[in-house]
Amino acid sequence: MFQSIKQFLKPDWRKILIFAVFLFIAFAGSIQSWVFRGKDAGEPKPLFFDLLKPIPFWPIWVLLILPLTFIKGYFGLFWVIQLIYFYLFSCLIIFIWDKLTKKR
Repeated sequence: MFQSIKQFLKPDWRKILIFAVFLFIAFAGSIQSWVFRGKDAGEPKPLFFDLLKPIPFWPIWVLLILPLTFIKGYFGLFWVIQLIYFYLFSCLIIFIWDKLTKKR
């Protein structure tokens, strides 16, 4: 059982690529959230806001982190929890992909 968990969590290029895509979506979504949190508060516009504005990263990010909505009061740790979640989710995606493609 320990070997299967170790194999599940073992990084490879596919897991890292999916993880990097999730991180980019989270980064872009947090930049786009400036509209909700900082625009009226007088915060300056983030650097890449205009570049990322046409692509709806914020709704994609919100859908991705929907399972994490039960975490309240840990806002300082939210990014760490999100990183762990994204890596485990990328591992799960590759695990399911491997299982589906080996059956064919």
